[in-house]
Amino acid sequence: MPFKEQVALELFHCGAVKFGAFRLKLHEKNPDAPLSPVYLNLRTADNPKPGPLTSEIIGMIAILMAALTRELKYRLVCGVPNAGDPFAEMLYGLNQDKLSGLMRLEKSVKQEKRFVSGIKQGGYTLEETVLLVDDLITKADSKFEAIQVLESAGLRVYNVVVLVDREQGGKEEMESRGYRLHAVFTLRELVDFYADQRLIEGSKRDEVLAYLRENA
Repeated sequence: MPFKEQVALELFHCGAVKFGAFRLKLHEKNPDAPLSPVYLNLRTADNPKPGPLTSEIIGMIAILMAALTRELKYRLVCGVPNAGDPFAEMLYGLNQDKLSGLMRLEKSVKQEKRFVSGIKQGGYTLEETVLLVDDLITKADSKFEAIQVLESAGLRVYNVVVLVDREQGGKEEMESRGYRLHAVFTLRELVDFYADQRLIEGSKRDEVLAYLRENA
């Protein structure tokens, strides 16, 4: 079985992909949006909102991210806090002989809403290029928050890599502002694969795909 499919199976079996009816981050801005029939918990156990991903799975994902971004030119790696940090750390570890550093961003809460507020850690030189890393993209709000912090500090961001693109408009939002999104998986890919492997019913795949068509 191809390595990418092995990673997809690991995500399913560890409980990172769940099916039901879920509220997402997008509901903070759009509380009346339809509930999602699928939820991705792509966080590690030490995250403030704990998830099921182990360091072994993160390492496998970092290999895929490294392959996906091999041709890109960047000197720094930075995660979108907090979910993106473990991916950024592992990706940096795979490429640190070619890079100048790993950066961390600060996340704050104001009026019960979380946002990226500043640089927490990492040295840099003005105009160095940063590869931004996160677990997934639905809309692009947190990505733009992180980009604004980095660009305000004199850094350059051209590319963002995520594990999963939920295909709900985030990629298009980023590209409309001149940033390129690179995703290891689309949500459609994952759902199709799980149905083909008989891990979910075909009706569940149809439900998710209908949701994506109606909520892109």
